[in-house]
Amino acid sequence: MGKGNGGGRFFAGFLIGAVAGVAAATFLTQEEARDRLAGKAREAGNFAMDATGDLREKVGDVTSQWQSSVSDLYERGRQVVESARSNLDAAVAEGQTTAQETRDELQRKAEG
Repeated sequence: MGKGNGGGRFFAGFLIGAVAGVAAATFLTQEEARDRLAGKAREAGNFAMDATGDLREKVGDVTSQWQSSVSDLYERGRQVVESARSNLDAAVAEGQTTAQETRDELQRKAEG
């Protein structure tokens, strides 16, 4: 019986060791997976931050260029309107002068 009992203890010890080994391997594997996953998440976060910074820069550049273009267009439009207003004022003044001269000439003809 002593021999059978020793073999049973060995087998029980072997099973307990196997279960402990599986548990340790599972825990270590999970820990490695967690570490790997955390590392990948950090990398993705850094990539996203870099991409966000790059995008922010590009948007700032485009916005600045757009504002500059809008300012140029506004200034050109203002100049065109001012030129048109000046031309219109000159045409109205010339029309008034011509109308007055025609009135004066017609009045002289009527009197004389």
